Amino acid sequence: MTSGLGGYQQQKKRRVFFSFHYKDIMRVNNVRNSGEFARSPTDAGRNIEGYYDASLWESRKLDGDDALKRLIRDGVDNTSAVCVLVGSQTWHRRWVRYEIARSVIDGRGLLAVHINSINHHERRLPDDRGDNPCRYLGVAAAENGQYYLCERFNHNGAWSWQWYQDYTQPIDLPSYCHSAPNRGAPVRLSEMTREYDWSQNGLKNIGGWIDMAASTAGR
Repeated sequence: MTSGLGGYQQQKKRRVFFSFHYKDIMRVNNVRNSGEFARSPTDAGRNIEGYYDASLWESRKLDGDDALKRLIRDGVDNTSAVCVLVGSQTWHRRWVRYEIARSVIDGRGLLAVHINSINHHERRLPDDRGDNPCRYLGVAAAENGQYYLCERFNHNGAWSWQWYQDYTQPIDLPSYCHSAPNRGAPVRLSEMTREYDWSQNGLKNIGGWIDMAASTAGR
């Protein structure tokens, strides 16, 4: 769902994990360096005005998928929400999807914020708005009555759902899922969570967006 803050009053600052495509780092840093996350003169580089920047860098070289999954698990651990910063190609990045999946597995808040409206120093015109990665992950009921993550794929031009291969264990339904999925009918995460654009005064509102996502997840 696309949403503004409306009359929502931010309750507190949160520990947040940023998920993003590394090629968007210039715009990502505009968000990370905004007033909500700016370091104080006495800050040692860990606490950022009550937020903890637990982002991982896609460019970091690791040995094998299991090591990267472990690093992502550690990054998401002890955060209240996963905030996906959406550029043009973020939607099909495998490890962005895994970071989104971890938010569900670990019961964190989840939200998407489009960042292509942020000016880019190398381009005169804004890039086209990218697709929300949360549209490509969902929750479905299996024959055994338990719930699992699923993923939407394009194979030879045809879109279809399949069980999510990077995490194959049953999951608890997120607290923000208001109706249980029917068997054979996955519910996209984008249908359960909020989606914003930085142009919606993100500089002022992102703290409230993150707090709302965390609160909705019961964090």
